[in-house]
Amino acid sequence: MALGFACLRPGQAFDVQVLADHAVDTRRGCIARLHHVAEARAAQQLQHHVGLGEQGTRALIAGMVVGVLRPFRRPRSRHKRLRFHKVAAKNRNSVDTRAVAMMAVGKSRTERLLELLPDAQDGSSGAGSAGSYTGLQAIDRAWERVRGGSSQASQAPPPEFVHNVPGPLPGDQQPHFDVAVCGGTLGIFVASALQRRGLRVCVLERGKLAGRVQEWNISLQELRELVEAGALDASDIDGATRTPSRGEVVRNEAPSSLVAVQFGSVRAGFNSEEFGPTGSEDPRLQEIWLDGVLNCGIRPSVAVARARARFEAAGGEVREGIGVNKVSIHSNGACLHLADEETITAKLVIDAMGNQSPISRQARGGGTQPFGVCIVVGTTASGFDLDNSMGDLIYTNSDIWSGDVPDGESLGSPRKQYYWEAFPTGAGETERTTYLFTYMDAAAERPSVEQQLEDYWDLLPSYQRHNCSAFRDEGLSAEQAVTAGKLQLKRVLYGCFPTYRDSPLPPVSDRVLAVGDASGIQSPLSFGGFGALTRHLVRVSDAVAEALAHDTLSREDLAAVNAYLPNQAATWMFQRAMMVPIGDRRPSDFVNRLLRNNFQIMSDLGPEVLKPFNQDIVQPRQLARVLLEAVRRDPLNIPLLVYHIGPELLVDWLGHMFAMFAFDMAHHVLGKIVRDIAAALTDSGQHESAFRLRRLAEQWEFGSGQDYKL
Repeated sequence: MALGFACLRPGQAFDVQVLADHAVDTRRGCIARLHHVAEARAAQQLQHHVGLGEQGTRALIAGMVVGVLRPFRRPRSRHKRLRFHKVAAKNRNSVDTRAVAMMAVGKSRTERLLELLPDAQDGSSGAGSAGSYTGLQAIDRAWERVRGGSSQASQAPPPEFVHNVPGPLPGDQQPHFDVAVCGGTLGIFVASALQRRGLRVCVLERGKLAGRVQEWNISLQELRELVEAGALDASDIDGATRTPSRGEVVRNEAPSSLVAVQFGSVRAGFNSEEFGPTGSEDPRLQEIWLDGVLNCGIRPSVAVARARARFEAAGGEVREGIGVNKVSIHSNGACLHLADEETITAKLVIDAMGNQSPISRQARGGGTQPFGVCIVVGTTASGFDLDNSMGDLIYTNSDIWSGDVPDGESLGSPRKQYYWEAFPTGAGETERTTYLFTYMDAAAERPSVEQQLEDYWDLLPSYQRHNCSAFRDEGLSAEQAVTAGKLQLKRVLYGCFPTYRDSPLPPVSDRVLAVGDASGIQSPLSFGGFGALTRHLVRVSDAVAEALAHDTLSREDLAAVNAYLPNQAATWMFQRAMMVPIGDRRPSDFVNRLLRNNFQIMSDLGPEVLKPFNQDIVQPRQLARVLLEAVRRDPLNIPLLVYHIGPELLVDWLGHMFAMFAFDMAHHVLGKIVRDIAAALTDSGQHESAFRLRRLAEQWEFGSGQDYKL
């Protein structure tokens, strides 16, 4: 298997026979334990192999000693666990236990567990994607191509998806649509908002236009922004809409309702290990409670279906199951060449195809490595029978993690800080979605997505032991809990999210505008998605309607719609502080110490500081309050932070910070004046100047976070 071989360094030697000779004497005990914890099918497989003879048994048991009996080790203290990892790492020059296990058994733990899913389907790279082992391997192949970025293929410019053609559309025809939206899952919300502004809109979706089964988490306030934009009606927001108190969960299990679940609040906390359960008053346990942040789980399938119904009722057109091969830009419109050799014409093309959009790749050119990457893995599972009453927005229960990676290598170990996120779902009282994520760069030494899933299975019982009796009372591993039926896997989730510093992206041509993740308007901390779209939907929809009304569709005009936002650019330093570069030797508690102090300060300063930051909206005056208080409370950590961030990124961040204050002042002093001038220019027929001034006023407002309403 790919992961098994990835664990071996070139030239590394190991002797399976030695380990097998020691293991074969214990095969009867292995079989008995497997019968106790595994499915009957797995036990039958083992018996079958034993019947093949001693040689086959030796190879299988060599893997089972590590892969199956490993969960039965006596639990170690945290100190002994770390000592074990170091000893194991030093001995890897003679045997790599994980590689031996995978090569002997033939399947990794992740593959075995994925085979148990009731309906495994290949997913895309989104955090909510649930897929088969084949889908996971596909994402890892893509991630491997990104890492390092030195291959000739990665340096080559991507194919030209959008190209300019002199003159008008063929036959001097006029565009049939005002707007063609490429990418329907999130694009349908943009299309619905535009269609209901009186425009003629067509949505093109390569697959089936349908939302995922996996719930999207958002706040009810952000969901209502879809109503304000016109993508949905107020009556579309139904289901679990009653506001719960802390510790209370409101569910609506009707599959046709939009809001599946809403819980009182979510938690943030940064701890060096797993302490007592929530509310235990353990003085070592940090718990910061946030009300109205990602505490609402909605059904994407219902949201997409309702937006589509509103869109089509207003006269919009949806084309499913057909992709766009290329786009040619003419003087009076755009021609979209479809996979079936049909063409569609429109005045404006909106790219809603996500961060892997071919238009985005063309805009970035060849050889551009992402500046930051977030790897996310997780599960949706039932069996959390002890406490499923709240969610975790961002939570740690360990310091910087190196796992079994050996110390002393030339580049240092690829250490990483792991973060947890978890939410109750609307499907049942014990069902919960759990994510393990980390921030990193795209260095070649970074681990695969599957390797992070292996860490997930190891670390889940510790993180969820206060939520699941199989972990707390029975001491089962994740695989044992699943095979014993105590934890029922519904979906296994995985994703790889790249982001780039050169964001937002400028349009590649006239008459082309990107929205959502395709535009680069997303935080490097949350990596975009549904929430990033809802925040900008009213602004972008109004700008598009104005641009079409007055033919301000040049590349320069549309660049003003997705203009530079200093508060988004400033979050790069936060992301850099939360990751560990290759070879970096920062203290193991560096990230937890930094985040623990800053979140406590934000909590002490009140919801007007804490809440917008955790909804990806940075406001300069509130940020300055936090930074000044951080210097006062923990002055010794500031020089350490500056040292590990580095002077280049620090100077860059200071420039964005200065711009945030300038935008804040401009918004409050000049914002209304500029909008009044724009209105006067519109009345006098100077539409292009009016369009640019309105976009400038919006840039000041959104770039300083003043669009946020508590």
